[in-house]
Amino acid sequence: MISNLIALPFVILSLVFLYLAWEVDPDYAIWILPFVLMSAGVYVFSPQINWWWYSRRPKDLSPGLRAMVERAGGFYSRLGAADKLKFRQRVGLFTMGADWEPMAWPDEEIPPDVQAAIAVQAVTLGFRKKNLLFDKFEKVIVYPAPFSTPEYRFDHASELFMEDGCLLFSARQVMEAFMNPGTWYNVALHEYARVFVLTYPNEPWPVLSDESIWEKLQEASGMPRGHVESVIGLAGVEPLPVAVHHYFVFPEGMRKALPEVYEVFQGIFG
Repeated sequence: MISNLIALPFVILSLVFLYLAWEVDPDYAIWILPFVLMSAGVYVFSPQINWWWYSRRPKDLSPGLRAMVERAGGFYSRLGAADKLKFRQRVGLFTMGADWEPMAWPDEEIPPDVQAAIAVQAVTLGFRKKNLLFDKFEKVIVYPAPFSTPEYRFDHASELFMEDGCLLFSARQVMEAFMNPGTWYNVALHEYARVFVLTYPNEPWPVLSDESIWEKLQEASGMPRGHVESVIGLAGVEPLPVAVHHYFVFPEGMRKALPEVYEVFQGIFG
């Protein structure tokens, strides 16, 4: 990280003056403090420094993560070569810019592949937008498996907690859908679809209140409402984020089953 390189000279100079103060003259000790403070300042602001630097010089994903993204297909597979590079760079930037919080992980770290699988969904939705991050929903809490919360005191796989601007995910369900997009509902794409709607409320979102909407969504995807709600672990799911999910995962099915909704989404997502 660039912040580590910036901090390195200050750390070295702190150690140099510490040595001089210890071995040569105690008066050198006065020079230790400014370099320690500079090192601490770089450490405190390292996320902002790294973001500023890499947002102007985006890097490609590591070979392993790149292979994972390419193997999953989906929206990414339908892009041209230049846009594929841009997509991968945005995944890396999103991973860097999000505020990740691991919960109940043995080593207290979210595996990079889980972070990337979640970031792919956010980047997919906002690929044509200038702003990469969703400023009001930057915190991402990830559990290894389904979890309960004060809001829902039973196990579920995803949640959007608007009061704190955070998203919660079960890594198990996220990765299952990432590797099997045609057979398993993607809770990360679902929750970020909700975030996208909240972030861009003035888009011409379709009103999906027809009694047959769930039948048409199932026709488009082969996924009944029961499957969607069982994967998320919550009942009463709204059809709009499900329709957005299907637009990206089952574009041809949406075009046939819900052509008007498909065209609206084409305008919104480009």
